[in-house]
Amino acid sequence: MPEAAARGGRWSRLATGAELAFMAQVIVAGALFLATSGMRDDRGTGFASGTAVLKVLVGGLPLLVVAGCLHWALFSLPATALARLTGSRGWETARVVLCAAAVTAAHAWWVTALWDVPFGGAAAWIAGTGVLPLVAARHARRRSLWWGAMLARVGALTGITLLAALVGAFLRARTGWLGYEPPRLERDQYAGNWVGSGGAHLLRLDGNGGAEAGSLPLEDRSTTLWGACSGTGTWAFVPKGAAGAAGSAGGARDRVTLTIEGCGRMVDWRIGGTAGRPELFTVLDDSDGRRVITLHRP
Repeated sequence: MPEAAARGGRWSRLATGAELAFMAQVIVAGALFLATSGMRDDRGTGFASGTAVLKVLVGGLPLLVVAGCLHWALFSLPATALARLTGSRGWETARVVLCAAAVTAAHAWWVTALWDVPFGGAAAWIAGTGVLPLVAARHARRRSLWWGAMLARVGALTGITLLAALVGAFLRARTGWLGYEPPRLERDQYAGNWVGSGGAHLLRLDGNGGAEAGSLPLEDRSTTLWGACSGTGTWAFVPKGAAGAAGSAGGARDRVTLTIEGCGRMVDWRIGGTAGRPELFTVLDDSDGRRVITLHRP
């Protein structure tokens, strides 16, 4: 008798449920990203409402289904089919692992050929996203499960994980545990050069209060063609207690204010990042949403 996973010559059943596992891990990863948003610096650009979250989920679902099917066809199915072609039942798990490694290497090779990315990093991402799909396919093969049975199992596990993420997010929000806190720097620590966007933006602060701006945005960007200005002037350090104006993007933080000669009112720059790698950022409200400009030390 032929094996259940390949009965009737249908090789596609060698990877039954792999596409479901791929989609489930992406959904869970997204849920965990949202649940842990308070542990990172979102600079005031997080999801504004449940409606925005719903739009992302509904709009991304068709793309997620397509991605799951492509991953099944390009990774899970070739790995399991090669494992079947290279032997019988003996050492099947080992053969799947070896064949998956070969498929990973092949994909990583053409990824590095098309884009300037390291081979090791590409292989790690490809292999990492393929582990759970192969585990699901292996489970379906051993239990002779069809697509419907795998949908029930993967759906149940995904639902439990999402519920746990929701409870964890609620508890973290209520307790503030591991919440992000922006660094607190002394005024003299702001002195120096800050650059952003590959050098397109420059801010030079000296310890005596002098400042030099290079293509930095204005508060009212309609006054100039590009909405930015360059020149020299002064800067001031405004600590958190005086910088936490209601509704300010990024919340109550220490900030730097600029007065540049020949320019209008400049936007304020708030502190972000970590104490070891501080950043200055500002959030601009554009017609298509919020845009963050970040400055860091070169």
